[in-house]
Amino acid sequence: MIGTDGDASRHALADISAINSFGGLDAELAALCVALCDTIADPGFPGALIPTVVSASDVRVLVVAPTVGSWRRLKPVLVAFAGPTLSSFEGIPEALGSGHALFDRVAQTEPAVSGVMRLSEDRRVRLTALRALIRARDTLARAPDLQRTAPVPSSWLLARFQDYLNVGRRAAAMEILERLRSELRLDSLNLKFLQVQLHATFAEWQAIVDLSGFASLCLARRTPAITSFLLEAVYHTHLAQPFDAHNVAETRRRYEDLVRPLARPMLTPSAPATLTSHGWRIYGLEALMGPDRTDIAELLRQRSGDVGWISDLLPVPSAHNESVIAPDAPLDIAREALMRVDAIDSNDLLADARAALARLSPEERALLREADPFRPSMQIAEGLEGVAPPASWVDWLGRAADPTFMDALDVARQATTEWVIDATAGDPVAVQALAAALDRAQLSDLAAERTAQALPYLVAWLQRDPDFPRAAMTPIYASLLTLFALSRARGSATYDSSQVLINALLSGGLDSKAYKALIADINEIAGDGFGIDMIYWVFEIVEDFLKASAPDASAREDFFHGVLARVAPIYGRLSSLQQSAVGQLAAELGWNLQSLGVNQGRDTPDIFAIRIQDMRIAIYSLTESSARQAKAALEQASTNVTVDTNADHGGTARLRALAENADLFVMTWLSAKHAATDFIREHRGSRPLIYAQGRGFSSILRAIEDHIGGSSTSGA
Repeated sequence: MIGTDGDASRHALADISAINSFGGLDAELAALCVALCDTIADPGFPGALIPTVVSASDVRVLVVAPTVGSWRRLKPVLVAFAGPTLSSFEGIPEALGSGHALFDRVAQTEPAVSGVMRLSEDRRVRLTALRALIRARDTLARAPDLQRTAPVPSSWLLARFQDYLNVGRRAAAMEILERLRSELRLDSLNLKFLQVQLHATFAEWQAIVDLSGFASLCLARRTPAITSFLLEAVYHTHLAQPFDAHNVAETRRRYEDLVRPLARPMLTPSAPATLTSHGWRIYGLEALMGPDRTDIAELLRQRSGDVGWISDLLPVPSAHNESVIAPDAPLDIAREALMRVDAIDSNDLLADARAALARLSPEERALLREADPFRPSMQIAEGLEGVAPPASWVDWLGRAADPTFMDALDVARQATTEWVIDATAGDPVAVQALAAALDRAQLSDLAAERTAQALPYLVAWLQRDPDFPRAAMTPIYASLLTLFALSRARGSATYDSSQVLINALLSGGLDSKAYKALIADINEIAGDGFGIDMIYWVFEIVEDFLKASAPDASAREDFFHGVLARVAPIYGRLSSLQQSAVGQLAAELGWNLQSLGVNQGRDTPDIFAIRIQDMRIAIYSLTESSARQAKAALEQASTNVTVDTNADHGGTARLRALAENADLFVMTWLSAKHAATDFIREHRGSRPLIYAQGRGFSSILRAIEDHIGGSSTSGA
């Protein structure tokens, strides 16, 4: 296979097949040539064999390898099967040449090494050579892959999935999800839950309700976070419009007919910690419609602000009724706790069940073990006897060095939504305790490795803080960023969430010493010579630095110079869009690329510019300057692309026209207004809608290039 990805190779095969007519060859020779062309898009073949007829006496086979390693694997096999005895090929690399449409199209795939195999004018020898190449193709297909990469653990893929969601990289997260599905890493239920998490991150509530088997998800054992997402989805899909219009009758009708059959199994007294006001309104409607649900009516007493006008309709419990309620027996409390564990996969509920079981006598526990409904939950709870599950990140970090803590990452993933953030963020003592626990975890290799893998979950937990970024949490942000730098030095590929911490530290304000330490951590993450895959990550950080005040201007200037010094050696390998972004940043800083030793030519044909020709791209962002910069970069990359920008705060005729007619619609995830995003989704339908993770123009360009492809950074 040649090309940057499967999509690129299929495009190349279609284009080359259109150019290659194999005129002058008889049917048998032409059929063999067509079969060899299929190697262009064959992921199991280390390159491609592309026959072409230059003239009646000049028939060639272009040998193309995407990497030097592929050439080393391909060359000896071709020499053995169709070398000097049948063709001119001796394994020596040779340029493809130019001036021919086929040669130019093959060059656009950016091959690392190429060669030319000239076939004899004798038909019999040509036929023998082509058949030998078919046998060589089949031999390579049967050969084992000796350069197979080590398998990545599923826990690492899940951490990377969270890492991408933290910064809004939807396409990259979707690619991880597809990999988990294609490699059969997870069962169908957990894959569905990851889909729910992905859609919920981008407020795609209708997409959640439209998932196949949605009703079954509402009945399945699930985490509290998934419960919260499902309730949010049914609210926005069925109830938001009549509720906001204060249409009591229509709200009650829709709840009874459409929502209640789905929501009722999820409305337990143990409400999820991440439940929003929309979820609480469903709780309120259930209490209103079902007078027997006294268990959830108790929860709503302190939630009048969340349930809106429903609070005026709820019955007020009398003091007499409250006084006569007898406390539940310990056995009943234990039964209820085990039922919750069976319905909801929660660390906190499991801890509650263990505490309830500890209050029972041996006879009562034996009674529960004999009852079929409670046996599975009893096995889970009693299997943790003597081991107190972590109840906070300080506890988790304290146990991270324990080899028996086998489910450390599973606990960390659930902690993202279950453990409260407000208490830690508002207490200086709690902040110091967490910072100290992070430092202690680095004293053990096992704890340090587990902490590095859990960093995306820690960042997601911090982002739940309603006041994020919070100045009081600066020591935590700084400690975690240093851990990202250390994990990057150990070869970790999970680093996108570090951008969240960098932005938080810059927003909170730093003194000169902390500012220099921040730059040192960024340089450590980037490495001495970062590659094309990190180019947009660096651009977005530079934009963050430009927006924030600089306590040390010279340190910031040195950092910018260092970035451009790292970009200079790979500038020729960047796509036209990336080169345009470099040029815009350099111009904003008042620098001349030529004076910095940057060769402004291109080393390879620009596939990205070819793919966006004649496209109409719409950009929606409330940060209009970023949208204008992205528009300029796209138009510089291709003169035949049409780019429209929009910053309307609501549903306008122009915004609707863009949503309905643009070939690609880009929406900034952080700066877009909620009402407008819903309007865009409604009128966009199934046409491509992508999200830019930040407010800067670099994130817009990154989202477009990730979606369209054309560079080595393209992941989806």
